[in-house]
Amino acid sequence: MVKTLLTKDVMNKNFVIMEENDPISKAIDIFDEREPDVIVVVDSNGNYVGILSERWIYRSRLDPTKTKVKTLARHVPKAYKDTLLVEIARKMVENYVQAVPVFDKDQDVVIGIVSDIDLLVKVVEKEFGNEKAIDYATTHLITLLPTDSIGKALAMFRDNNISRAPVIDEGKVVGIVTMHDIVTRFLIPRERARRGELKGEKVHPLSAPVSKIMSSPVITVTPNATLRDIVELLKQHDISGVVITDEKGKAIGIITKRDLLEALIKYAEVPEEENYIVQMAGDYDKVDAFEMEHIRKDIESLMELVKKMFDEAMLTVHFKQLKATRPDARRFLIRLRLITPGKVYVAKYEGFNAIDVFEIVKDKLEREIVSDKEKEVDLRKKETHEHLEKYEFWM
Repeated sequence: MVKTLLTKDVMNKNFVIMEENDPISKAIDIFDEREPDVIVVVDSNGNYVGILSERWIYRSRLDPTKTKVKTLARHVPKAYKDTLLVEIARKMVENYVQAVPVFDKDQDVVIGIVSDIDLLVKVVEKEFGNEKAIDYATTHLITLLPTDSIGKALAMFRDNNISRAPVIDEGKVVGIVTMHDIVTRFLIPRERARRGELKGEKVHPLSAPVSKIMSSPVITVTPNATLRDIVELLKQHDISGVVITDEKGKAIGIITKRDLLEALIKYAEVPEEENYIVQMAGDYDKVDAFEMEHIRKDIESLMELVKKMFDEAMLTVHFKQLKATRPDARRFLIRLRLITPGKVYVAKYEGFNAIDVFEIVKDKLEREIVSDKEKEVDLRKKETHEHLEKYEFWM
């Protein structure tokens, strides 16, 4: 069973250890030459500090010669060889990371890591892999046109807290733009040109169309694809997400590694007597205790509505603390993601005062749920009416 799989079943040794005061430029060389999954960061005494991903370096856009490794390292809770894989998945979701370090319990040293793709490859070997991908996909899609500018894509990603969007032309998927594409094909070349490191190489302006940087062709699957099918494609093509299309080539969903990790938690962690899970993630420990107590009561209220509407559901509440304009203020982005049978709901909002932000995003999610249920009722009424009309005709 997927619930019994352990860390030792999938851990690998594809990591490198670096000291926290080493420059990021050294980390870049290591990623280029040795291609580790992550770098494990330690202090001068060899004590664990955190992990460093190559993607975080590119997204930071900091000067690699002046920035220390510890600036970008993230502290991820330790795992051990006998840790359940579902707990590893939870650590990945809660900390927004793609790998978790594995420690020896006795010597307290890193002996391996678990990457998200290795974990997923293992768990889909079990019955979990037979689940339909569309049931866990994001179906409320935000899309781009090939002629939309890179600047528009950047703003869209920021405003909607997403990292990828399909590019649609005449109703069909012709490409996909990810934050990684924007960083590596647009932002980094601009930074290098600004520092005089590029000569004779064209740098796209913000007004350039996304068709200049999008990835194409796009890896797609049909609504009948299983989670096992998705993971095979992710590993084969070294990508983080797959687009789901209908028989006409229209995009109807996207499923990513993170979606799969959340699906695993929901699938493996739900006790038979309880079909509703609430998962806290991100900077929730930065929220004031009084505010968090109020938010937890709001979560309970939201879940009461969810229980009336759905037979089962998983709610992920993600907090991200943002830079504030005043030293005495705290600004948060709160994102709710509700996985239900047949649809995934997503709502987000940012602002000052975590209580106010949560109440606004909660209201947005509740309105979408209620609207969907009202549409279902109207559809059933319409179908019943049409059925009665046919019956009266034959009478």
